[in-house]
Amino acid sequence: MRKPNLCIASILLLLPMMGIGQQSEVEDALKKGDANALTPFMSTSVDLSIPGHEKTVTTSEAVKALSGFFQEQGVKGYKKMHTSTPQQGRANFTIGDLYTTKGTYRLTLFFNQQQKISEVSIRQ
Repeated sequence: MRKPNLCIASILLLLPMMGIGQQSEVEDALKKGDANALTPFMSTSVDLSIPGHEKTVTTSEAVKALSGFFQEQGVKGYKKMHTSTPQQGRANFTIGDLYTTKGTYRLTLFFNQQQKISEVSIRQ
């Protein structure tokens, strides 16, 4: 009888935790209104749907637009309300509330199969 390879077992146990760590870093960036901190977690193109911007943009354009929005709105915090799990080829997503000095916005992030942000939607 063969013993299970501890290295493989450890990797399989750590993979979900890496996703959790990424989610935590994304949430921290949103709480601070720091769009630049989202850069490593974004896909090369992002479907952006925020007041004043509704189009597919590059990562740098998305960061610039989000930075402007966060600064204009005065981000006070963020609270994740729901996280989906990927099922049958569908991307996972998170939904949360973005608190600003000008009101509360519903923020939805969609993640592609590489767990990179592929879509950002912010609605009041």
